Amino acid sequence: MNKDQRYRPTRGHSIAAALAAGLFGLLLFAGRRLLLLPEFYYSVHLSLGLAAVVVCWLVALQGWAVFPHTLSTERLMMGALFFSAGTLFSVHFVLSFTEADASAALFSLAARFTLAWGLLFLFLRPDEVMERQSGQRWQAFLAAFLYTAVVSLFIHITSPFWPALGTSRWPFWWRAGEGAVGLLDAAAAVFAWRRFRQGRTPASLYWSMALLLFALGQWLLMRGSGYGLWGQLYEMAGFLYVVRAMYVETVEKPYLELKHREQQLEMMANALGEGLLMVNRDGQIVWMNPEASRLIGATLEEAKGKPLFSFVSLAGPSGDKWDWKQLRRVVKRLKSGEVIRVEEEPFRRRDGVCLPVGYTLAPVLENGALAGLVAVLRDMTEKKEKERLEREREQLDFELSLAANMQRSLLQTSSKMNLPSYIDIGVLSVPARVLSGDFYHFAVHQTSVSVGIADVSGKGIPAAMLMTLMKFILDRTVHYGTQPHVYLDLLNRFAYDYTEPSMFVTMFVGNYNEKTHTFSYACAGHEPALWYRAKTKQCVPLAAKGCALGLFPQFSFETKSVVLEPGDFVLLYTDGVTEKRGEEADDDFSVLASMVARVSLDQPAPEIVRELYEHIQAYHRYEPKDDQTLLLLRRR
Repeated sequence: MNKDQRYRPTRGHSIAAALAAGLFGLLLFAGRRLLLLPEFYYSVHLSLGLAAVVVCWLVALQGWAVFPHTLSTERLMMGALFFSAGTLFSVHFVLSFTEADASAALFSLAARFTLAWGLLFLFLRPDEVMERQSGQRWQAFLAAFLYTAVVSLFIHITSPFWPALGTSRWPFWWRAGEGAVGLLDAAAAVFAWRRFRQGRTPASLYWSMALLLFALGQWLLMRGSGYGLWGQLYEMAGFLYVVRAMYVETVEKPYLELKHREQQLEMMANALGEGLLMVNRDGQIVWMNPEASRLIGATLEEAKGKPLFSFVSLAGPSGDKWDWKQLRRVVKRLKSGEVIRVEEEPFRRRDGVCLPVGYTLAPVLENGALAGLVAVLRDMTEKKEKERLEREREQLDFELSLAANMQRSLLQTSSKMNLPSYIDIGVLSVPARVLSGDFYHFAVHQTSVSVGIADVSGKGIPAAMLMTLMKFILDRTVHYGTQPHVYLDLLNRFAYDYTEPSMFVTMFVGNYNEKTHTFSYACAGHEPALWYRAKTKQCVPLAAKGCALGLFPQFSFETKSVVLEPGDFVLLYTDGVTEKRGEEADDDFSVLASMVARVSLDQPAPEIVRELYEHIQAYHRYEPKDDQTLLLLRRR
């Protein structure tokens, strides 16, 4: 409840309180012209007294009936309080037909005094929830009965000593008693209003109005017999507010709370990703959420009150529709209280759409009899699609693993080849994915050794396929001559004719001659190789003119050469070794040269490559985003 909703009734009651106070002031200062003392005053007095009796007994009965459900201390004490007041008012009403004026007045005053101090006591303390015990109501109402009996006995014994009420001017004891009761009512009204302002319960507003009217009525009764009818009218208006307060507390408030919880439950059910559906004992749909409406293909308005199986039909494991024997077996299981769970079953709607649905049937039992069931429906379409995609992914992973094994078998390693004594080769290739777009090559001829390294644009399956083709062609090309630019010219023609226009290959190839110790090389848009000179311990870049393979049908590649001294080596690499994407860094050659300077070069070539790769991993810090390949050729 927001602030405007909370204080909207406050304005109306404030106006009513102001009118009541204004009329009270008018009665006090306007003289006796407004006083009501008709000939039928006695009848009106009895009628208003009877109404007060009825209200008190209603509140008492309500307190007795509601307490077991609320266990509220305040409810129980209020019921007992109005029981005492109702009893005293009843005695007053009976004695009003006799000549015992003093006794009747004393019982009326005692009833008002009981209500005044009792309500003040209740509104002074917070309400508490009692522990459920037997006999609590009887104890409270028995205490109220004993209190009433003691008060009644006291009045009966002392009534002869009280002066009778006059017709025009009432005695002092009556005026003092009515005034004291009015003060108690006014104090209780203040505490009831404070409770309302604290936001405990809306009924406190009606209690504060009732007690205010009681107080004004008591002060009018204190003025004398001429004000008696007005006092009783104020009192009757207060009792009407009491009835309203009890209605708000026992009927309206629980109803609003129940409605609010019902709305919350409905919102929660509508937000569920599963269909929720309620069916009565006759198999008719009572309620369902939007997901259930989607699954059965009908709105709640269309399906409510109609049999569930008029909208859907189930099929058994063999695909046949359920027969009534199967349904009777299901109903028998539900009557025994069993919850039925089905992981998946074909579910055909009335419009012909077939869905895989998993469902749970939970019985609703009343006194051991099946009163209905709650069905939770789960659309398994997405799950089955995920399972299908998972199977396809597993199959693809299996095929990729086979392709990766085949790819690795194509790439030669130095450990599987008998190298001549005059060279030492180390190779390491790490794919960023299952399949690599990098490849390397080296072959031993009669008087020379050829090496090569390449990087196919892109990654994954397309790059791996192109890499395999290029590796195959390269293995066949090296027999046509020893000049590296010849290799590149033949590979470029093949790449241009048989690859996608968006794909290309960068490559670096070289040939080491045993007799001349010359390393001849050519480059097709690849990173320059690193030439390490053992005498000077310096790294020199080896670059040559050339563009990537597959971009142009013809290109004039060039071959350059250097002489390798003992201990010199040439390091070929792909851009994934030194490239940091999204970061500005020195050129690849400088980065790699700094790493070579930190490696122990007295060990074999495979160990040099492995240690160098450890420095590369530290340089990248995280998992590499591109394929990484190193090939080192060293003259012994």
